Amino acid sequence: MRLSIAAAVYNGERFLLEQLESYARQSRLPDELVISDNASTDGSVEIIREFARRVPFPVCLLINERNLGVSKNFEKAIYKCTGDIIFLSDCDDVWYPDKLALMEKAFVRWPGVAVATCDADLVDEALRPLGRTLWQKEGHRYSTRARELMATGRMFRVFPPGQGCCMAFRGKFKHLVLPLPVGDPPPVWHDVFILWTIVLSGAGRFLPVSETLQAYRQHEHQLAGAKGTELSTRILRRKCRPPFGPFLERMESPIAAQFTKDPALRQAVLRHWRARWHLPESRIVRTPIVLKELISGRYHRFSHGFAAAAKDLLFVL
Repeated sequence: MRLSIAAAVYNGERFLLEQLESYARQSRLPDELVISDNASTDGSVEIIREFARRVPFPVCLLINERNLGVSKNFEKAIYKCTGDIIFLSDCDDVWYPDKLALMEKAFVRWPGVAVATCDADLVDEALRPLGRTLWQKEGHRYSTRARELMATGRMFRVFPPGQGCCMAFRGKFKHLVLPLPVGDPPPVWHDVFILWTIVLSGAGRFLPVSETLQAYRQHEHQLAGAKGTELSTRILRRKCRPPFGPFLERMESPIAAQFTKDPALRQAVLRHWRARWHLPESRIVRTPIVLKELISGRYHRFSHGFAAAAKDLLFVL
């Protein structure tokens, strides 16, 4: 199995070398590293070039003439990757030595899994532990049985654990998710779009890998990060409605149909998301639509159950 790392960089010289060195310390080295630099104005490019000269795996450096935004920067790196598994990476974290090996093992064990994410230790900018993992902070608690159900497609979670920097997906699906949505910020971030599009189109399954396989650095200049408390994160997760538009457009395309292994799943997802996307403004008129989706079980299978149904009933779009 060939492993690729798709890394996005922008003015990352402060932490970049530590991230790069963690690739070189992997017990299972990557087969290629593709880095897209988003028109950095610091020393990031020089750091990458020096690193590339001394590592035993190929490094492909792409340099943008102008800043393309986060999603499009990742898109360039993903396009160039040739691996069976593509790992996404930011430029300010540190991977533990067994990350590639253990996640590769998970993909081998579960052939139907298309996307996987690992847990991560939250650390400060000096890599000092903050006493929690990303999953703990976000309130994700998965039993072995739950992970098996997700890997075999018998359980779906709309809000999966982890950030894009913890994610890997099968390279054969990159043409399903590319191009990524445009916008500044985009209507949906690249990691969420990749996971939802692959899994809910019926192309493959999702697996949360329970091991903590990297240090997820928290600092004031990062774009995302694990902000807020566990309670606030859970509340926000329940208040936010999925951006159905980009997913519907992609999953209704001929490309998605080519990758679909579970047509019944794809049709059920599309039926549910079309219903929610086209809800009328009148709460009275929308009530039977929401109740039908609730009774069918699709709110619990593809959305956040009663909480999502209540949002659709009570809030005007």
